[in-house]
Amino acid sequence: MKRAFTIIELIFTMVILGIVASIASGLIAKTYMGYNRANAINRANMQVELAITQIANRLDYAIGGTVVKRKSATSHEISAIDTAPEDYDVLEWIGWDKDGFNASRDITTSRKPGWSGFCNINASSKNSIVTPGSDLAFANTIIRKLSAGQARFDNSKDNVAIFFPGNYDYTNVGYNGSNHNGVGIVTTYSNVPPTLSIQPPANNRITEHYKLAWSAYAIVPVDINATGDDTFNLQLRYNFRPWKGKDYDSTTGVKKQILAKNITVFKTYATQNRVHIKLCAKERIGLNANSTISVCKEKVVFK
Repeated sequence: MKRAFTIIELIFTMVILGIVASIASGLIAKTYMGYNRANAINRANMQVELAITQIANRLDYAIGGTVVKRKSATSHEISAIDTAPEDYDVLEWIGWDKDGFNASRDITTSRKPGWSGFCNINASSKNSIVTPGSDLAFANTIIRKLSAGQARFDNSKDNVAIFFPGNYDYTNVGYNGSNHNGVGIVTTYSNVPPTLSIQPPANNRITEHYKLAWSAYAIVPVDINATGDDTFNLQLRYNFRPWKGKDYDSTTGVKKQILAKNITVFKTYATQNRVHIKLCAKERIGLNANSTISVCKEKVVFK
């Protein structure tokens, strides 16, 4: 004969099952929270790493002495990065054209870069730079496409700057639409022999080496407090030319790209020949808007 469970046995079993369920649910909840936390840290980590690497990679091609900071909140006051006040939150610089310098039209038939960076002093004058080893037609095509036609060597689009080794700072490269006497301007070109016709810099100093630049670059905090908290987005702006009186807020041709979202800290400063960058981002843990995690990274770029 089969014996049935007594009421006491059923109650005892239910109590044990309740205890097991309580422990199990706690473990599951902790595992889920741990997963959400790890996922949030990973997202913030990736975003900060990608953004700070992009900034550092572009900053690596800055023309020496042209790295500045601005105050975005008012009339874009400008200062050399070495002496910029704490509230100057925009990082800006003029970058030389690495795309035209590194590219070759067809490596199987020609290994010439767009521009070689070398000047034949004996064959050149202050207004005409003979640059052996260059494929200037190719460089013109690259610059024209990257700038959406705003900068080029031909059709009197004198928007490409030529920099010879020297001392540059924001007072002589055209920032704020002012003096750009330190900068040469390319007016046209010839490919045989490869020759750049230029408006020379004020000192008429021509050397064996040069760099071309068609844009300045700015890292700008935008959408500050748009989400009701202390975060903002970081935006890269380029395709503007200080030596033509343009800045990162110019309405014509300036390109904009969001580098990172939910940023809480973007700080830059200079010590000796180094630019220090610090970036922090915040990510929500799971669906709880009040539960967040922050990740910070720093990088140093030699200037």
